[in-house]
Amino acid sequence: MKKIITGFVAAAALAAAAQSLNYDESYRQAVQGAMDEAESALAASPIPAGSAVAILPIEGDPDGWLANQLKIALTKAGKTCVEGKEDPMWDEVLKEIEWDERKEDILDAATLDSFGKLKSAQTLLYAFVRSKELTDRYAFFEIELHATVIATKQHVWGGVFAKRHYKPGFESVGRVDDIPVALREAMQTKVRDALAKSINESEKLGAVKSVAFLPLTADVRGYALSIVRDALARTRLTPLNLDIKTLAEARMQVRDKPGQADGVMYGALRDLSARVVDDSPKGRVWEYCVEVQLCVESAARAQLWSDTVLVRERYEEDVGFWGLLCNIFPAMRARPWLAFVVPVAILVGLFVFCKLLGAMTRVR
Repeated sequence: MKKIITGFVAAAALAAAAQSLNYDESYRQAVQGAMDEAESALAASPIPAGSAVAILPIEGDPDGWLANQLKIALTKAGKTCVEGKEDPMWDEVLKEIEWDERKEDILDAATLDSFGKLKSAQTLLYAFVRSKELTDRYAFFEIELHATVIATKQHVWGGVFAKRHYKPGFESVGRVDDIPVALREAMQTKVRDALAKSINESEKLGAVKSVAFLPLTADVRGYALSIVRDALARTRLTPLNLDIKTLAEARMQVRDKPGQADGVMYGALRDLSARVVDDSPKGRVWEYCVEVQLCVESAARAQLWSDTVLVRERYEEDVGFWGLLCNIFPAMRARPWLAFVVPVAILVGLFVFCKLLGAMTRVR
C-alpha cells in the first residue's frame, strides 16, 4: 500500500511539474519556436500528400499539451491530421505496445504490424522530447520527430527541432561575428581545451576509437560543432560524419552496422548569449556566455561520457566621444543635429548676454 501511495504521489508531482512548466511563458515561447521550425520542415517533408497522419501519445506529456501543439503545426504544414483516439482500434493497439518498446528508437516492423489494424491512420507521427529546461537565463526545448508509413513500414522523415527563449535582460547572440574577435578567440580556446581535456581523462572511453557525431541542437550556424570537431582533433577519438540528423537514426545505424563507429556523440548548444552587467556614460560592460553540452554513448546505449562546458567572459564596450555624449544626453541619439544646434545656441546666448551686460555697465 505504501508503495502504491508513494507511486501515486510521485506521478502527481511529475504531472504538476509538467503542467507548471507548460504555463511558464518563457517555456511556451521556446516550444512555439521549435514548433514553427517543425511546421516548415513538415511542409517540405516527403509525407505522402493526403495521407492521414495520426500522432502517437508523447511520453512526458500527461495533459496532451505538446501533442496539441504538434497537431497545430502538422495542420499548418498542409498535412492531413486525424484523431487516432477516434479509431475503434486505437486503444487496443496502444495497450499491445509497451512504452519501452518504442520510446527510444524508430518504430520497428513488429510494432508497426500492430498499428496496421487502424482504419483511419495511414502514417504515424511520433515524438521524443529530448530536453526541456528552465533556468534563470533561458528556457530550452528540444523535440525529435519521426514519420513512418504504416502499410510499407517505411520511415520517411525525421528531424530535430530545438529552441532557446531568453528571459528579459539576456540577449541571444544571433551571429558569432557580433562577439568581439579577441573575446571570441579566448572563449573558443577555453571551450576547446576543456572538452579535449575531459575526453582524454575519461577512462570509460578507453575502448572507443571512433564516434558518429550529430549536429548540435540549437546550433543554428554550426558554430559550436566546429569547436567540438577542433576539440576531437586533439583527442584519440576519430569523428565520423554519417550525415544523420536524429539520435534515433544514429543509434540504429551504429547498432545495425557493427564496426562502422564505436559510439554516438550528440549534444546541444545550451547557451550563446550576452547581457549588460554594468552601464555607465563611459560605456557598457557585457558578459558573454557560451555553454556546450556533449555526451558519448556506446552501440549498446551505455553512457560512456558526458560533460557540460560553460565559459563566461566580460567585455568593456568603448563608446567613443560620440557615444559618451549620447549616453550623457540620450536625446541626441534620435536627434543628432542637436550636437550642432545646442552649442551654436549656447554661443549665441552667451554673445547676446555679453552684449546686454556690456550695455548695462557702459559708462554714461
